Amino acid sequence: MTNDIDVIEKVINSKVAEKVYDDGVSPAAIELGKLGQDLAKTARLILAPIQIAASFQDRFASFLEKLNRSVPDENLIEIPAELSSVCIEKMKYLDVSNPLWLMFEELLIKASNKETIGEVHPAFGYIIGQLSPDEAFMLQALNSSDFEIVDTMDLNKRENRFVNRQIETSTVPEEHLANPEALSIYYAHLESMSLVNWPVLKQTPIYEPGNNPQNQIGTRRETKIQLTDFGKLFVTACVPKDGFN
Repeated sequence: MTNDIDVIEKVINSKVAEKVYDDGVSPAAIELGKLGQDLAKTARLILAPIQIAASFQDRFASFLEKLNRSVPDENLIEIPAELSSVCIEKMKYLDVSNPLWLMFEELLIKASNKETIGEVHPAFGYIIGQLSPDEAFMLQALNSSDFEIVDTMDLNKRENRFVNRQIETSTVPEEHLANPEALSIYYAHLESMSLVNWPVLKQTPIYEPGNNPQNQIGTRRETKIQLTDFGKLFVTACVPKDGFN
């Protein structure tokens, strides 16, 4: 396995390092005792331009060790600066237990391995940065199975529209969401990034007693929330195989 200096140099493109020198950042600004004094210069090149707090240094060092264990020497490649800089800038605000931190880790590890770089898109770092932890969990869960939802709505004949949506059954794991009331917002946000869709599989009219087709009073829908093809690629690249445990 390569030494830590090689790992760090691959994590951040040389252009980032050049920017540090251009900005005249002091070498004393960064201390990474965990990595050893022989890594101080290289670590400074990575951390100085984004003004990392001391608490992030330990977290970042742990990530470097994880990357070091995950990628064989012969597979290690340089990550494009447009990806690594976005990921590391966002990671400094996250705790290691946050699903988004784990997604950034996974993405950077995939991007540093010549055998998995083909799974990575430059936009993935920006997408992770826009997610909430609940949305990250939803994507992980959807990778295992679709969310099946059956609901009913009343027909407002005066306004010619359906109202009063009521859910009959749902497989959405709301008990694992911090804010399940925001499910509609989560879906709209994920859909706007082309990660999920919510097709109606079957729609059945509801009639007044007697099933008179002239007296429809509502509708019953069978639907499912599912990953799009792009969403599947995103999850493959960014969600750890073991999930967020």
